[in-house]
Amino acid sequence: MGGNTGHIDETAVGNHYGEWFSRGLRGIGMRYVFSRRGLWVINTPYRRILGVANITSQDRVLDLGCGIGNILIALAERMDFTNPPVGVDVSPDLIRIGEQEIGKAGLRDRIRLQLAPATRLPFEAGSFDVVLTSHVLKHLDDEALLTCFREVARVLRPGGRFLLWEFEKSPRSALLFWSARLTGLPPAFQLRTAVEFSAALRVAGFERVVRFNTGVFLVPPVPRVALLATR
Repeated sequence: MGGNTGHIDETAVGNHYGEWFSRGLRGIGMRYVFSRRGLWVINTPYRRILGVANITSQDRVLDLGCGIGNILIALAERMDFTNPPVGVDVSPDLIRIGEQEIGKAGLRDRIRLQLAPATRLPFEAGSFDVVLTSHVLKHLDDEALLTCFREVARVLRPGGRFLLWEFEKSPRSALLFWSARLTGLPPAFQLRTAVEFSAALRVAGFERVVRFNTGVFLVPPVPRVALLATR
């Protein structure tokens, strides 16, 4: 299946996205699509997906590869968390833009963003009840994916939940490559099946992995895989 199956440089991918979000008309478009207001475009059924994790205001939440913080803003608008949810991203530019978006939403004291790669999370063991990530894992090669999953298992408390969704490896996903080419060469990526994700999660120490129906995504209209893994 198309995409990079060799080594993927996590930092280079972050820099690529940072440039996309920071420059010219493309930057304006990217900031809208990935903003809280644009969630319905690129993450159409996000409310349904988030509901699977049964997140409450008492949960300590981490968004892995948070981008400009759109998911965390949507969550913080719906509930007043006891502990501010945290987002990490490998791109300094995305963290900077995300902090601006959080400020515009009036949530500066209710969300924390931090610069960190998915493979080296700067948190103590058992720091979170829920970790979520959306459309990030395709930018990790096999070694980095397993390292990331082990890090997620480490920072989750026993019984904690890991919610993930991503483009699925499928013949229909060929559409993704065409749409990516139309917007410019994408950063390196590798698509996977639910079976491949589930196997890596179990190796990383997750005891239960459940796949669920994501619902319909508008852009791009290609299959996604969504999993809820329990520590």
